[in-house]
Amino acid sequence: MKHLATPARIAGTLAAAILMLNSPRSVRADGFTKDQLGTVAKPADDKNRPQWIQKMAGSSAEVSSYVGSGTFYASGYRNPYVSMAVFVRPTYDLGTRFKLSANARVYVEQEFSQSDLPNGRGFNPYDIWLWLSAKELHKFEAAKIRLGGTVRVVVPVSYESRYSNMLTGLAGGLNLTRTFEFGHQPTPEQRWNLATSLSGVFTKYLYTSDLRGNGPGDSSGCRAYLPAGLAAGSSGGPTAGESDRCGGSVNTNFSLTTSGTVSLSKGKWNLAVILLVANSFRYRVSANAEASLPQSDVGRADTTWGIVSLGYSFNDHVGVSVGLSSFQPALDSGYKSLRFPFFDSSGTNANNYTQGFASLSGTL
Repeated sequence: MKHLATPARIAGTLAAAILMLNSPRSVRADGFTKDQLGTVAKPADDKNRPQWIQKMAGSSAEVSSYVGSGTFYASGYRNPYVSMAVFVRPTYDLGTRFKLSANARVYVEQEFSQSDLPNGRGFNPYDIWLWLSAKELHKFEAAKIRLGGTVRVVVPVSYESRYSNMLTGLAGGLNLTRTFEFGHQPTPEQRWNLATSLSGVFTKYLYTSDLRGNGPGDSSGCRAYLPAGLAAGSSGGPTAGESDRCGGSVNTNFSLTTSGTVSLSKGKWNLAVILLVANSFRYRVSANAEASLPQSDVGRADTTWGIVSLGYSFNDHVGVSVGLSSFQPALDSGYKSLRFPFFDSSGTNANNYTQGFASLSGTL
């Protein structure tokens, strides 16, 4: 039977999370939220700023703290998870008629709780992403819908990518966005704004071997789960990447990621709800190799990622947000029913599929 931790233990954990937020670190689910619809505070249109800063308007950095749901259980098989990370996303406006921009992702994470890796490693750099984003390939005037696109290349520098014998990942996708405005107040800050987005991205991965590690059953370089908030997909940002996690023994051949976002804002407040569905298809391996592997390590893997985020902008450049992020298998352990995508209510104490987060972000 699961026993929740005492109120004192919960309060202590939350206090630790708040203290970490005040230190220089940044993370993931919140970065995904901001990438999706640009919900970070937009920089003022200041023509007095240097030209290169104007070109890099929208570049952002984040400091975040995450606490996994397994941290709040006092008994049974439990696995506390507390981490911090630094996420930096530079962007450069190329000034074309399609609103084209060059972007990059640099991200590192430090886990403070005991690591799941056999070597106990808590520090993890993630792959560098480089991508081009077109925010307006076409605008459907009657429907007020914008069509955008993105292409991406992965520079494999993470432990997971090196363990999986990865060379690179190549991705491309399209997205549709539509915004609505409600109210008749004279100033935009007093009106309600609703932004919606739907995107799909196809990713092809290239490796030197179909299998991770040195052969079937080698799991020495794998973490048990993906820390929530890592992957990202956007109307102008990257999408979920298999290279950010390490699951099973067979490498992913290609994946299809679909995400939908609804963001409601008024003045300095913003509420965003995001649902991402990732379908990953692994390489076919020999019958002998497949026979020695668990069924979940071969074939297809489906995951969902649900995020609910509440943000507040102090000014045009600084904001904070809190929320829940749940990255988990799409189906339950019996592969029969869909899991609730925004909170893990059917997993074990140790899964940490659901995480609470608090973030501090800044943008040029």
